[in-house]
Amino acid sequence: MVERLAKQDVNMSRETLSKIENGNRTVSAVELNGLCKALNIDMNTLFEEYEDDDLVTLFRKKNFSEKTIKEVEKLQDMVKVFIYQKKIHAGEFKPQERKPLWEEC
Repeated sequence: MVERLAKQDVNMSRETLSKIENGNRTVSAVELNGLCKALNIDMNTLFEEYEDDDLVTLFRKKNFSEKTIKEVEKLQDMVKVFIYQKKIHAGEFKPQERKPLWEEC
């Protein structure tokens, strides 16, 4: 994947990609664009909302290879983190109000 990203003018180490995949680093818009191009995926499909299916299911239905499906699954997780961070930045994230755990028991 790192080699494919380099072809899209996105310089990223394997370590950085691993951190993004594991949720230990955010993905920038430029990196996300490069990932989509490297995987030959239209970025807009990542932001579409599906009632019943996630992207992995959608790609499975379209008979993509398991390798591509695994990469899409990682990419989908990265996009979810990206959207979550965007909502936090925009002040749209409203954490659920919860009672302290000791009161819930």
